[in-house]
Amino acid sequence: MKILRIILLAFSSWVIWLLVSQFFFCPRYQLNAPIPFEGPIVYNPYDSVVAAQWVKCNFHAHSRAWEGVTNGHGTASDIHNAYKALHYGVHCVSNYHHIDTTHSTRGNYLSAYEHGYNIRKTHQLVLGSNEVQWLDYLFPQTTHNKQHVLSHLAGPDNVVILNHPALKNGYTGEDLAQLTHYDCMEVLNPSVTSTAQWDAALSAGKRVFIVGDDDIHDVISKNRLGIRCTFVNVRNNSAGEVIHALKTGQSYGVIVGESQHHDSIPQLKSLTVRHDTIIAIMTRKAREVTITGQNGKVLAMAWDTDRISHRIVPEERYARATFKYGNGTEILLNPVFFTPKNGYRPMPVYENFNETMFFRSVGSCILGGWLLLFVRLLPGQRPQRYGRRRLSWR
Repeated sequence: MKILRIILLAFSSWVIWLLVSQFFFCPRYQLNAPIPFEGPIVYNPYDSVVAAQWVKCNFHAHSRAWEGVTNGHGTASDIHNAYKALHYGVHCVSNYHHIDTTHSTRGNYLSAYEHGYNIRKTHQLVLGSNEVQWLDYLFPQTTHNKQHVLSHLAGPDNVVILNHPALKNGYTGEDLAQLTHYDCMEVLNPSVTSTAQWDAALSAGKRVFIVGDDDIHDVISKNRLGIRCTFVNVRNNSAGEVIHALKTGQSYGVIVGESQHHDSIPQLKSLTVRHDTIIAIMTRKAREVTITGQNGKVLAMAWDTDRISHRIVPEERYARATFKYGNGTEILLNPVFFTPKNGYRPMPVYENFNETMFFRSVGSCILGGWLLLFVRLLPGQRPQRYGRRRLSWR
């Protein structure tokens, strides 16, 4: 019984430490109120793309790793061979907290890993990093927890992607309206489509671009292989150019229809902004085309066409186009949006020092109280009893 009691006390101490570390020791931030896109200039991420330079990519795939502890089947080479057979130009292996270097000498190699080991699957995909970051919070995360992690992951030479944000409500609309230090969102994932979360971020004035991935875990069975992808506009498949394309929005996401041949996926020919009119043209006619703006409002629709035009007004803040085809394929383009004359500037997030110190003081008191209780609960410790001494005279 003494051993069991010690084990229970040790486990309880670990859980209390995790809770205090997450909810009291984590930095507190001065989170900004959402400010929608505004300004006299319309930013067009596709103003300098070349129609012949679209490259098909998958950034999110799992092989067997960590001696089989994590969910992944097949080797990194199996993944690369499977995507190469479908004529992907860039294909990453993104195991949990592990950067695979199997094909690191090849020209289209891009380092990747999936970050996050919390119970709500609030995960991030980190591209272009040379090392793995381990900071995370196990329990359902507050907005401050999420901001601390994102600030820790962000870097000028890498891309931070919010993975499957709608899955288990890993990122709420309120989170996305306030968080910063992320570049893209995995809107298209076979487990869940997160267009509502994307529109929540865009409506709050966040410059966030789309990514589509298979998130494949079993390349041997080919389950989920080649059903979501991202196209980037690059001169070559170098890591630097792919990262630049993702950071600047020279990309778009694709849901690949069941009967869609991979060598004939429709591609974007051009998207231009003439004065205040957007004109998007694809290589093939779509069954339905939609323009979506602030708060996910439908701004325009067209049918049986390879193009759409829309006059955007400042009150609409942004506009993004979706082309839907009869075979189930969907093309989701990045938004055009209003910016100031000096260009888009993300709102900085600062740590609230006073609030951080207050919470850490409370957390320290909790740990101190638990330490006192822990000592009293250890086996063999008995509270001292005080009472009158009986005196005897002899």
